[in-house]
Formats: sequence, structure tokens, C-alpha cells
Amino acid sequence: MNIQRTAGALLAVTLFITAAGAQGSAPTPAKPTVVQVNLNEWTMGLESMKVTGPVTFAVTNTGKYPHALAVEGKIGGKDFEISTGWLKAGEKTTLTIDLPAGTYNAYCPVPGHEGKGMKSDLTFQ
Repeated sequence: MNIQRTAGALLAVTLFITAAGAQGSAPTPAKPTVVQVNLNEWTMGLESMKVTGPVTFAVTNTGKYPHALAVEGKIGGKDFEISTGWLKAGEKTTLTIDLPAGTYNAYCPVPGHEGKGMKSDLTFQ
């Protein structure tokens, strides 16, 4: 009786290890492309661009007024927006995103700044 339980347990562990090994390892995630963004009155230092995979925006407010970087668009028919939050003069932050293929709006969400030219198209391929 004890031998049967031990043999059964050993068989179950062997099957589990075999199944786990058959799954293989997870693919290594892609390293983000780093894009420098200098926010200033009334520019973003971010030209319309095309990117692939994850992107890390290294954002610096080089101006004297608060600024931020936001990206908005639609995914699966639903609106979304992601933002760094407002940065004071001299502050830095990063924003890493990986979006489905499409064109999105990158802009400064501080009231009035987008209308003064702080905007750009961002296309994920």
C-alpha cells in the first residue's frame, strides 16, 4: 500500500516536471527605445515619429512654466490617455509605453499649451 502511494506520487511529480519543461521559457521582452523629450515654451522637441515596440520617453521640462507629456488615442474603440503629470521647471521623469499599431496624439496637457504648438503625431508600427 505504501509502495503504491509512493509510486503514484513519484509518477505525478514526474508528469508535472515533464509538462513544465515542455512549456519552454518565456521570450525576453524587447528593450524600450529611449526618446529624449525637452518640453519648453511652446515646443516639445518631439517631431512626428514612427516607433516599434516599447518606447521610453525621457522627459525634461527645460522651460520656465509647468509642462507635461501626454499620449492619447483609441485602443479597441475606447479612448485612453496616459501622462507624466505636470513637471515644474527643471524636473525630469520617464514614461514607458507600448501601444498597438496606430497613430496617437502626443501633446502637453497643460491648458492652452497644445494650442500653442506643443503637439505631435506618434505612430506605432
